[in-house]
Amino acid sequence: MRISRIIRQNAPLACALLLLSTAPAGAADVYLAGTLGISSATGDASGFNSLAGVSSSGTGNDSSPVYGSSLGILFPLNAALPWRMRIPGFAIPYWPGRALRYEGSEDASFPSWQTRFELEWLGGRDFEISSPGANASLPYRSDVSGSSLMAVLRLDVPVRAPITAMFGRIPIFEPLSIFGGGGVGIGFTDVKASDTVVSGAQDSMGLAYQVTAGMGYALTESVHWSVGWRYVDLGDASMTLTDGLTDRGSFSIDLGAHEFTTALRFSFWRIPFLGGE
Repeated sequence: MRISRIIRQNAPLACALLLLSTAPAGAADVYLAGTLGISSATGDASGFNSLAGVSSSGTGNDSSPVYGSSLGILFPLNAALPWRMRIPGFAIPYWPGRALRYEGSEDASFPSWQTRFELEWLGGRDFEISSPGANASLPYRSDVSGSSLMAVLRLDVPVRAPITAMFGRIPIFEPLSIFGGGGVGIGFTDVKASDTVVSGAQDSMGLAYQVTAGMGYALTESVHWSVGWRYVDLGDASMTLTDGLTDRGSFSIDLGAHEFTTALRFSFWRIPFLGGE
């Protein structure tokens, strides 16, 4: 698909321009990250074989390595949202007679939690998903390969303050954080389906999205390690089935994956006060 090739070839330049244009007014760190993990995909498939006059549907699963890289900008949340507000005090009990307390503020601002905006490419997904076919001896086998390019927004929240409040200062936990976020972008999926009698193929490009959560650990000021989970919707593919000469039915599959990954992030450039103070 020509449009798909054009997007893949020009993605790095577009990513860099978009990141620079979305940097906040305060200082921001530019970083690169590498990701490696396992992707466990589920395919909801349905097919019709006109030779047998049979419709079928079912779900198949398979796992594959996944890997990729990201180019991103890291900045404090209060640099992106510099508003001031009044917050009343409150207490959250966590043990009989003990509670986490906030005394309130007349001039509060958003915390300096690390906010990440990144362009993330993930590839290496390669699945073989079986689903019911015209009969039990002829299941559909879907060979699926794919990648995705997404804009992802993540928020890293340090856990130092609640741990200190509950247990006192524990230095080893001070660089620890938890994160959550989501992303949207483009999924590139190649699907070949066959039941050994009829077969079809489609190279598709469509909307993809993800939600993600995990934990991170600051190894140094510039190097950060994380582990996490994400759910990725990879879109769907539909195709005509043929016996090599004549159309003999149709097949479609809707793909999603749970992925468990680890990533290493390296900050290499600080953008000083874009747009002034």
